[in-house]
Amino acid sequence: MQPRKRNLRSFNNGACIQSIILLGFIILLLWLDITKQLPLYINPKFIVLTQISYLLLVPMLVIQIIDTLLPTSSVYEQHCHKHSSIGKYTPFFMILLLAFAVPENTLNANLVSSKGLNSQSSAITHSIKDLPRPLAPVFSQMDTIKVTNLNYTEAMCEINNFPNEYAGKKITMTGFVFQIPGLTNNQFSLVRYVVMCCTADSLPYGVMCEGIETQKYPDGTWLSIEGIIQMVTYDGKDAASIKITSLQKIEAPKDPYVYPYN
Repeated sequence: MQPRKRNLRSFNNGACIQSIILLGFIILLLWLDITKQLPLYINPKFIVLTQISYLLLVPMLVIQIIDTLLPTSSVYEQHCHKHSSIGKYTPFFMILLLAFAVPENTLNANLVSSKGLNSQSSAITHSIKDLPRPLAPVFSQMDTIKVTNLNYTEAMCEINNFPNEYAGKKITMTGFVFQIPGLTNNQFSLVRYVVMCCTADSLPYGVMCEGIETQKYPDGTWLSIEGIIQMVTYDGKDAASIKITSLQKIEAPKDPYVYPYN
């Protein structure tokens, strides 16, 4: 006579681990949202999607907690839970550990060269002429072009691609210093990162400036400048440059990135 199978009951370890992982991601996204750090990683227009995502994780967490509190009841299930390797969950724990352990940081001047500076322009081509220019009529009427977070991308494209249309106009803008190889001692580029979707696809945009002793302002120094747009020759082609009339050294802004106008 065969011995009777025992109906053993055990704790659902797999569901418990999954609950911990889900809770970790909820806390991480909620923390980034509350501390206003999400714009350091993604375009602000996608923040609402991130908020929805961690709200959707909450019912998933509840389901996993319920599953954890309902222990397995068969020998087969016990065997599966016992021998299920925690190794498959290791990548999730590593991501959470790095996310909480690594301090927040922003893109800086050290990455400009690797990403490629969208600054000094080549000769205007037919395709460039056909680009939409929604702010061109506005800029053409301004005596002083005020470059802001909202119009930064459009302003850089206008000034660098059509420098002859803006030569002689006054301009105010902020950005960080980046020394391009080949410029003179009193020339540099004033740059900001433009984030399309997230910081991984960000691109440095800027414009050439001149008229100061660049040795006093190393790469990464944030400046607020006023100047006059002028035409110069760079790499054998016409390019825009700002002749600085006044400047002020400033702290890096809390939100250092800018986003496309549209």
